[in-house]
Amino acid sequence: MFKRLYIKIALGLVCVFVVVGALVLWFTSEAMNRYSQAVTQRLNESVAMYVSDELQLIANGIANTDALKQLAHHAMIINPSIEVYLLDLSGRILAHALPQDQVLRKRVDLAPVLRFLRGTAALPVLGDDPGSLAGRKVFSAHEVRFNNKPEGYIYIVLQGKRQDVVEDSIVQSQVFRVSALAVLGCLAFGLLSALLLFYRFTRRLQHLSWQAEQFFNDHPTDQENIAPHGDELQQLEAAIQAMQGRITSQVEQIRQADDMRRELVANISHDLRTPLTNMLGYIETLLLKHNELNGEQQLQYLEITRNHGQRLGRLVADLFELAKLDSNAVEPRKEPFSMAELIQDVVQDFSMRADEAGIELRVTGDLDDTRVNADIRLIERVIENLLDNALRHTPRGGGVVIQIQRMQSGVRVSVSDTGDGIAQQDIPYVFNRFFHVKDARQQSLTSTGLGLAIVKRILDLHLSSIKVQSQLHQGTTFEFELSG
Repeated sequence: MFKRLYIKIALGLVCVFVVVGALVLWFTSEAMNRYSQAVTQRLNESVAMYVSDELQLIANGIANTDALKQLAHHAMIINPSIEVYLLDLSGRILAHALPQDQVLRKRVDLAPVLRFLRGTAALPVLGDDPGSLAGRKVFSAHEVRFNNKPEGYIYIVLQGKRQDVVEDSIVQSQVFRVSALAVLGCLAFGLLSALLLFYRFTRRLQHLSWQAEQFFNDHPTDQENIAPHGDELQQLEAAIQAMQGRITSQVEQIRQADDMRRELVANISHDLRTPLTNMLGYIETLLLKHNELNGEQQLQYLEITRNHGQRLGRLVADLFELAKLDSNAVEPRKEPFSMAELIQDVVQDFSMRADEAGIELRVTGDLDDTRVNADIRLIERVIENLLDNALRHTPRGGGVVIQIQRMQSGVRVSVSDTGDGIAQQDIPYVFNRFFHVKDARQQSLTSTGLGLAIVKRILDLHLSSIKVQSQLHQGTTFEFELSG
């Protein structure tokens, strides 16, 4: 639920309402309190002057405590919230009419008192509250004189403890309740409005987010950092990143495909033109000099022309087969079969060619229980191409060995020869189309340069890979695995 964008926005708005409401209540309370203090101080600013004129409260630095208590008693009858204190010229409390345990200060800061007496300060002016170590209250003050000399100050706190108790009870019973109800009403209204407004505004965004989620479900990605998560904006961001990566990958694939197409066209043009040119050359020679050539020479020319034609036929067939494999038009029809029996059959077909070339061809390894699940026709083509490649690159007197090894998850097949080997810098390119290993012994008419490319593509369709190990002038081994 909290992943929905409009819920997050609505909750954020509610939090803002709570904070703003609390600040409004605080500022309103402070403003009302300041207003009340200013009004109270303005109405009672002359109280201290009237009290000090009634009796002589200080004479020669000695406080008249009885007179102060009498005045305080009369004043508190009129206004029970006031507290009367008598201060000396340094601000020390000389006398008061309160219980001793209620007076916590011994001295009052005179700076606010003097500012109040000058009559130029903006009200309210707050002074120290003797009944609290940290509190400050509005007050009324007046200078006390004896024989026209200042002796101290009459200091009257206008909002004493009794008023604090009354104000607290009223605030808790009325103001707080009304304010709380008002804030709750605003929050409820804000929440409802936010849910309605933002649902309306984010409805289209939710639809786009749903489409992004469907996109990920239909086109899973391997990149965990852009998997769909979070709210609608995060999902859209992830979808855009995924599509950006996919577009970049597709553009790169198109660029590579274009490069491969150019290379393929160039290679095909060369490989098709060479046998065609040779065939046409020998045919024209026969046509022009058929009277001058004897039967043996004519037969030789015809055999050469036939070999070029056969190579051209193999090249065209391999091109068609590789094109079908690359276009994903071939779907492997997997079935269980014995890999050892398939290899034995293919070796039987190549045994005559190996004998004529003076090459030992044999099968070793695990010949029992070698069942795999694969397309038998395609795997047969893999074995044929690997054997053909090994026999072409192995000199007379050498050997080609096919080893079968039973693995826990399937069967491993390796085809090794004792031929000329492959240079290390050429190994990464052996599965490229029309790649030919530089070999002085190789005959141009026996290879199309597509056999290993077809092998790799067939194994890719079986979710298998092929490995190459080779040392120059010592031999080469091709190895792959198939699951059982």
